[in-house]
Amino acid sequence: MGFDYFVFYTEASVICVIILLMILITDRIYSTKQEKQIWFGRAIAAFILYFISDACWAAMLSDQFPKIRFFAVLFNFTNYVFLSLMAYGMFMFIAASEKMPFRKIPWKRFLCFFPVIASALFISIAYIADPLFWISESNELNDLYFPFLIAVPSSYCIAGFILSIRNAQKAKTREKRRWYLFIGSVPLSVGAFGMLQVVVLNAPTFCFGCTLMWLWFYIQNMMALISVDDLTHLNNRGQINRYLEQLHYSEDNRIFIMMLDINRFKGINDTYGHAEGDRALILAAEALRKTCEQIKATVFLGRYGGDEFTIIVQNPGEDEMPEQIAERIRGMLSKKQQDNQLPYALEFSMGYDEMKDDNDTADACIKRADEKLYLDKQRS
Repeated sequence: MGFDYFVFYTEASVICVIILLMILITDRIYSTKQEKQIWFGRAIAAFILYFISDACWAAMLSDQFPKIRFFAVLFNFTNYVFLSLMAYGMFMFIAASEKMPFRKIPWKRFLCFFPVIASALFISIAYIADPLFWISESNELNDLYFPFLIAVPSSYCIAGFILSIRNAQKAKTREKRRWYLFIGSVPLSVGAFGMLQVVVLNAPTFCFGCTLMWLWFYIQNMMALISVDDLTHLNNRGQINRYLEQLHYSEDNRIFIMMLDINRFKGINDTYGHAEGDRALILAAEALRKTCEQIKATVFLGRYGGDEFTIIVQNPGEDEMPEQIAERIRGMLSKKQQDNQLPYALEFSMGYDEMKDDNDTADACIKRADEKLYLDKQRS
């Protein structure tokens, strides 16, 4: 491993550290101190420290750094610890994202962290007992080092992936299932990039792969924050507007826009409190989502604002026209009310209209649907 290897490895590490620092700083600036954001930041910080330490070891391997035993031991010990902290941070980020109850219990949280402590103590005691146990006299790593290096991180990655898969299987909605699988892909990707570097390539595959994975994950997470309503997890007003801008009339594409509003929602808030009002919105959103998942036609669902929702259907079948959809929604709402033993009626007023010709616009159509919604609300 010569100078070219050192330059390539160092450049890769520096670029990846800069990207991760940008993600970390941006996340800190806009942080709302949520538990998952805290663990996200800790995981990113551990990745940065590992890449720096690993780059120093690469410099020593390529003879660009004096092969002093103290530094050889130091860099590989820090690699060992930072890699475990990385995996632990990812695991706790998954646990916080998926609201796993064990993370709130101190002794269980300590048990989760114990492998990091135990492995660091083990490699320290092993070196004290036998300085040649995992690093030779020539400062080369022994074969025993590598199984110990990946044992704890692999355990965390596997545990995090299993947690996500189990939660995905239990998820009641398609969106939740996708979110759990999305989260579960993080440790799986980290493990895959690590194996690729160790087994296949003598290059910074792990560094590049993990950085791209975190960048992709961060962009996806930011997109979700931008486009998804925080309470109901439906598309928000901004996403609705972006979708409407793409809609245009054509003879072979029938477009219906439905507007829905919870009846007597102010009364629910005034009588039972805003927490119960939020619960009503969540249950209503679940009923709408469940109904839309059963529609074969192209359908878009969002929270328009307050207690008002929007459904946009393109090319519906004969049994998926707005009237049939409205009936399905009423049936789903009735079931939600019974299952949750609500002390109030959970009902929608609805209005819909169809885009008519080339001169018609989505904004005009949604305005007509809203006017019909108002008329229906007056009758309720």
